[in-house]
Amino acid sequence: MHGKPSITLLTHSTTSNIFTVNRAAYTVQLEGITVSKKVLTKFALVPDHTGAGQTMIDSGTQFTFLLGPVFDALRNEFISQTRGILQVLEDTDFIFQGAMDLCFRVPSTRTSFSDLPTVSLMFSGAEIVVTSDQLLYQVAGETRGNDSVYCFTFGNSELLGLEAFVIGHHHQQNVWVEFDLQNSRIGFAPIQCNVASLRLGI
Repeated sequence: MHGKPSITLLTHSTTSNIFTVNRAAYTVQLEGITVSKKVLTKFALVPDHTGAGQTMIDSGTQFTFLLGPVFDALRNEFISQTRGILQVLEDTDFIFQGAMDLCFRVPSTRTSFSDLPTVSLMFSGAEIVVTSDQLLYQVAGETRGNDSVYCFTFGNSELLGLEAFVIGHHHQQNVWVEFDLQNSRIGFAPIQCNVASLRLGI
């Protein structure tokens, strides 16, 4: 795929004897997650015979959603690594978009999050690196005193009634995603979308 790191798309024909996949989805095999360089505890990230637990690349979903145990591990590690940098919003009644329950109070004067760790979604032969500026999303209209409210851009898919991992378009920003459907491959490469837009005239 023109030198881009690529991974295999899981299709019904290649997995029919193992598990069922959503025919309308771009399904891949998530192998692990790291926060900075720390690998989260290994989980069973392989779908079961019903297809529950599959990982889908979805440009129609805004954020990324993980199954409960995996999300909880990511949540706890992110809190641990940002202790002293971010102040957790202590409000159990506030869940952004019904599935994002890790939010923070951020001084309204703060404009940069370059001191946050990165989160990497690991696949066999490729990865998606979620940079620090993509990890928090400001909730419009939500404030606490002089602080703005920002939420972690990963959520718990089980709170949405989903039994799947869904990688949304927010975490595909500044990533060139190339689909080779004929060969059932998907490739990823880092790119600055604003620069690419100028060069491509779009």
